[in-house]
Amino acid sequence: MVLDCFRINDKPILPITITDPYTGNSVEVEALIDTGFSGYLLIPPSVYSKVNSIELENPRVYATINGIVKTRVAKAFVKIGKITLDTFIESPILGREISLLGRELQKMLHIEFRKGKEVCIGDPL
Repeated sequence: MVLDCFRINDKPILPITITDPYTGNSVEVEALIDTGFSGYLLIPPSVYSKVNSIELENPRVYATINGIVKTRVAKAFVKIGKITLDTFIESPILGREISLLGRELQKMLHIEFRKGKEVCIGDPL
């Protein structure tokens, strides 16, 4: 069952609300759906610092075309449309100011691309 659809232009970008489960602080980002990123939700350090009170001890490490990338990881609630997921957020220790919806979160959602004009999110499986 489709819950929400979002219009897209040249890139599949979704509005996402991130809430810190401990403090209740929330921030909003627009994240690019990135099937090449195997992680959760990558967000810029400036955003991550507002919602990272339940940070995990060990960073995650990714091998990319540009080299090795280490990320800090924290528990968070991620809301996309009407769906809220209890999951993780990540932020590069050194890196760009970019937000990416990675495959770990994509696996939790039913995502449908409709003729390159919109992205629809359905009930999680």
